[in-house]
Amino acid sequence: MSSNIQSQAIIMSLQPLFEQAEADNQWFYHNSDEAGEVWASPGYLKQEQSEGRLLWAPEHWELRSPIDYMAGLHRKAGELIEEYNEMAELLRVPNVLLMEKQDMKPGARVGWIS
Repeated sequence: MSSNIQSQAIIMSLQPLFEQAEADNQWFYHNSDEAGEVWASPGYLKQEQSEGRLLWAPEHWELRSPIDYMAGLHRKAGELIEEYNEMAELLRVPNVLLMEKQDMKPGARVGWIS
């Protein structure tokens, strides 16, 4: 099978996932030893695929909420800052870290192609 035909077959096989991702405000997620962790909005993934990149079959992708992921990162960051501040207090280090919460609403435009 030629590379172009194979690429088109992969893109066509991903169409139901694209429809679901766009309907549910989800992004494509992939994690492997070779590629690492990849998050791609539907628009970004289409752009990359049009340039011959990230051409992976549906079984290599999972749909996930980027907002939920960010909420988890925010929680973890808060826990680390709290741990740092507790240690700083014990060591009498005057530097206290603060975390500013961003008001992220679902569907908010961020710096990625959506």
